[in-house]
Order: sequence, then C-alpha cells, then structure tokens
Amino acid sequence: MNTIWLHQNNSNKLILFFNGWGCDERPFQHMLASEYNVLMLNDYKELVLSDEVLEAIHHHDEVHVVAWSFGVWVAQCLLMPLKQMISSATAINGTLEPVSVKHGIPEPIALGTLSGLTDANLLKFQRRMLRSKEAWQRFEQVKPKRELEEVKNELFLLLQHFKVQKPGEGFYSGAIIGSDDLIMPVENQKAYWDSCAPVIELKQPHFCFFEFNSWTDILELNASIHESTPKES
Repeated sequence: MNTIWLHQNNSNKLILFFNGWGCDERPFQHMLASEYNVLMLNDYKELVLSDEVLEAIHHHDEVHVVAWSFGVWVAQCLLMPLKQMISSATAINGTLEPVSVKHGIPEPIALGTLSGLTDANLLKFQRRMLRSKEAWQRFEQVKPKRELEEVKNELFLLLQHFKVQKPGEGFYSGAIIGSDDLIMPVENQKAYWDSCAPVIELKQPHFCFFEFNSWTDILELNASIHESTPKES
C-alpha cells in the first residue's frame, strides 16, 4: 500500500483519503486543502497501515476519513480499531460489500473486469467513471500513471481480500452516492446505506471529484447530511 502527502500545511487537522482501485494522486491535484493536511492511501495489494499513517493519526487533533469506491471497504477494514480517533468518515460511491449482487458490483462483472483487463479495457473503464465528454477530456489530462500489471494484480488481490475479511458496520458517519454512477450500481449503494449511514445523493458519476474544489467541500457535505437528518425525539 502506498502513501502520498497531497497537502502538508502544518495543520493539526488531518484528512486520510483512501483512493479507489487503479488510481493514484494525479486526478486530485485540483483539490485544495488550506486548513488540513491530506494523506492519500492507494494500491491495496497489502492491507497494512504503515508507521507513517499511524503516526499521522496520533499526531493530529482531528482526523477525518474520505474514502472512494473500493477504498470505502479498505478504510473501514483498517481503521475500525481506531474508530474513536476518527472525527468523521465519508464514503463516496462505495459500500462495505463491494462485490455483491445486492450491495455492490455483481461478482461476474468484477471477475470479467479482471480477466479481460487490457490497456484498452482499462481506458473504457475509466471513461465509464465520468459522466460527460467535458469531464472525460479533463480527466484525460490527469489520468493515473500506473502499470497495467500492477493495477491488475491489485484488483486480483482486492477480490481475495473481500472474500477473507468481512468488516463490520458503524464506521461511516455519512455516504455520498452519485446518481449517474455506472461502476457501482446506484440502487445497490442505496440499498446498502439505507440502514447503515445517512446519505446524500448528487447528480454525479463514479468519479465525482471534479464537483469539489477542496477537501473541505466534502467534509462540509458530510456535515450537511446530519443537519438535514431528522433527530429522534
């Protein structure tokens, strides 16, 4: 697993960003973070938190988690024992049953993606992550630069991780669902989060980060979910 500092602002507040499968830091270069340090994790062939991540968690007064796609599963799997140290956790276009006919990507589709993965098919997958031609043209300028075999190996091992480790519930404080998601079925996401966490739905594709100018936008969106959720009397 890789870690890369996206922003180091000498702040006492940290955002841990768990990226999606096959991705790197390049598509997120536009996102600002003046009030936060932002540490990205990706490449989930091995699921072990490094000393750097653990030290970062302990050395910040606030720790927020933002997780996207398969990173939603990874974040809870690794951080659930440290839940009391997490101020908020936002799931974006992912669930804790990432390969599932009811709550994730149906297994035949996931296995077909793995078995048929080529440079051309990876490009098609990335194109499906975006909604519009304009968004795709923007994404093309900042596409991940990772080797095909590395990405394929990561997917193979993630699918094994999903079978072996079953994370519990109660980690996420809010979930964001893109209603134009063509990767993680929208109805499956809704069905999963219905009883697990408050949800806000945006008219966005699977890769929805061009909707945001800063990491703070995501945290504020999570907070707004709770403000609009009726409180029990």
